[in-house]
Amino acid sequence: MVWRNVGDLILSKKQRGRGLKYTDEFKQKLVAESLADGMTVPMVANKHGVPTSRIYSWRGDPRFQGPETVMPEFTPVELTAADDQPEVVEPARSEPRIEITLENGRKLSISDCVDAGFVLELARGLAA
Repeated sequence: MVWRNVGDLILSKKQRGRGLKYTDEFKQKLVAESLADGMTVPMVANKHGVPTSRIYSWRGDPRFQGPETVMPEFTPVELTAADDQPEVVEPARSEPRIEITLENGRKLSISDCVDAGFVLELARGLAA
């Protein structure tokens, strides 16, 4: 059983039976703990007896983000002009090994690197 510090809870007659209301300090503490290296939300939730969904919602709320919380950022990318791009060299293509003419007149050219099962399915599809 997980015991909670009563100082972390705010209870009133209206709130009894509808769940618990936690102090903002407690929420900030759990958010910071869940963002620490090596910790996960389920680990923090089990430790403090709080549903994981609540911690995830608190993590998305800016009120509970501490000043030291580092949010992930995008990595800056520098684009260069097309003239500065290295030339792309395409692999040498081998000549088609087999050319198949289907009943409907469509032609299928196959090189040596194509899977035979794929060719068979493609030919069936084109012939339909």
